[in-house]
Amino acid sequence: MYKAYAHFTVKHPYIHTLNLISMLGVFMISGYQLVANENLSYTAGFLLVSIPTAIFAKASDYKRKYISTSN
Repeated sequence: MYKAYAHFTVKHPYIHTLNLISMLGVFMISGYQLVANENLSYTAGFLLVSIPTAIFAKASDYKRKYISTSN
C-alpha cells in the first residue's frame, strides 16, 4: 500500500499536501480538545492519525530510495 501511495505522491503532489494538512488539523484539534475538555474520547483522533502517519512515513522512505523525482 505504501508503494502505491509513494507513486501517488509523485503524480498528485497537491492532493498529498491536502492529506498532510488534514491529518495535521485532526491531530491539532484532537490534542486541543483532549487538553481543554479532559475527556479521553478525544484520543480517537490520535488513533485516526497514527495509521496514515505510518503510511506517509513508509511511502516517503520508499520514494526517497526508489523513485527519482528529477528528470
